[in-house]
Amino acid sequence: MRRKRKQQNTITEPTQLNMNDFDIMRFYNWYRQNYNEKDARRFLLEYIQCSKKRAAVNSQSYIPLSVCWGARLITNGNTLPSSVVSHVERYIESAQPRKKIIAERLVPIVSAEEKNRRIVAKAYAYASELIEKLYDSKGKEEISATPIIEIYQLNRSQSLVLAEEIYSAHIQDLEQLSKDEDLQEAYSFLTKRQQNLIHKNLKNFYKELQSVKNEVVENSKKKVRKIRIKPIEEQLANLKFIPKVFENVEQINMKHILEKKVLYLVSEEKRSLIRLESAKGFEIRSAFLTNIDKAERYIIYGKELEAAAKLLKVPKKDNRVMKTFKGYAKVRRVDEIELKNNEYRSTDKFCVVQGFNEL
Repeated sequence: MRRKRKQQNTITEPTQLNMNDFDIMRFYNWYRQNYNEKDARRFLLEYIQCSKKRAAVNSQSYIPLSVCWGARLITNGNTLPSSVVSHVERYIESAQPRKKIIAERLVPIVSAEEKNRRIVAKAYAYASELIEKLYDSKGKEEISATPIIEIYQLNRSQSLVLAEEIYSAHIQDLEQLSKDEDLQEAYSFLTKRQQNLIHKNLKNFYKELQSVKNEVVENSKKKVRKIRIKPIEEQLANLKFIPKVFENVEQINMKHILEKKVLYLVSEEKRSLIRLESAKGFEIRSAFLTNIDKAERYIIYGKELEAAAKLLKVPKKDNRVMKTFKGYAKVRRVDEIELKNNEYRSTDKFCVVQGFNEL
């Protein structure tokens, strides 16, 4: 035998009712099941007549739902206890306008022109090192622009700017050497043959930079998946370094950590000083510092470690660190730390107290 369904009473939104506390709680639950927070905010704003108060209430990030449901019941013509009505009116009168706090970016926005200028400056610094080696070998060792183009991914406009800088700084002087007596005296340490070898190599270097062309990517039917580049603040959030060590030794500005090539880490708990080195610059993967070429532990005893941590703030170059320690912090020995996959895991016991952009 088929069982008959029980008769269900469908509750609708109440209007023109005289309610007690029990009825109010029951309809509060009904509103909560049938409406969301956006609807609740809309109900309260419809109830408020004053535009200033409406704007003040709308600026609040959180509004109690009991106030919204109470305002809706009053709007629908229901008679509520005086305590509920006063609760709604008290909240509306006490609401103060709030301004949205706009979070400042940790890393400033860099224009495309500034990015190009920085890339060209880094490429020029590398090219200058190669040219110095060329002069030191007196033209015997040849140099090429290919590694610079590949390392810095230079496009045509960047390579042309770099080529003009190389020409004005080096090649132009060699071309005017026969006419200018001052230049002849400056290059007198080289023989005529050596000058010609260097000039020839630099011209080939210049032509390689001028021959760079932008690659034209052909249209493909396959969809290319876009790679999301994490902002620096999101990458730094996974590192576990502490902000301060000892008394007044604070960490460096961590947003510039990827530009560094040498980092010094100090731990008061572990009583250790660690030096990390990366020729190409550090990278971040989760809680790891990657792309590390060398890691060393400096053995310094007693209070001299605290003195060393404070003295690390003084030098401007890595090669001056040991000179700064002299007489204040004696390095007993230096132990090499074994690395796996050129990675170092950050811990909450160490603080990055100094970093240098050059080795």
